[in-house]
Amino acid sequence: MIETTKLSAGRLAEAAAQAVDEIEALLRASLTGDVSLGATLKFVHPGADALVIDGRKTPNEVHRRDVPADCTVHIDPVLNLDILQGHVDQNVAFRQGRIRIVGDLSVVTRLRPIMARRSGAVNE
Repeated sequence: MIETTKLSAGRLAEAAAQAVDEIEALLRASLTGDVSLGATLKFVHPGADALVIDGRKTPNEVHRRDVPADCTVHIDPVLNLDILQGHVDQNVAFRQGRIRIVGDLSVVTRLRPIMARRSGAVNE
């Protein structure tokens, strides 16, 4: 988990970029050929790159091109990494207003079991 409470602006930008790199690697490892979102999901990370999962392709494609998506999640990249790693509950973060979702909410909910399976929390 990346701690951001005592970092300067430059260090925050560095932590955000590092978080996006880790998120991209985690998504690529989790979205194997046997799973699919069946839609396009974009994570918009303020101060850092956006990440897109094109789940309409086989295998899923993870990239940083800014393209339209079925669902767009606006989220701090460090928080996003913490959620994907299971350190923070996404429902709590959403209720706290730390996540904004635009579009088809069901798309982002399809990612949860994929990530849980990757961590070994769910055996499908």
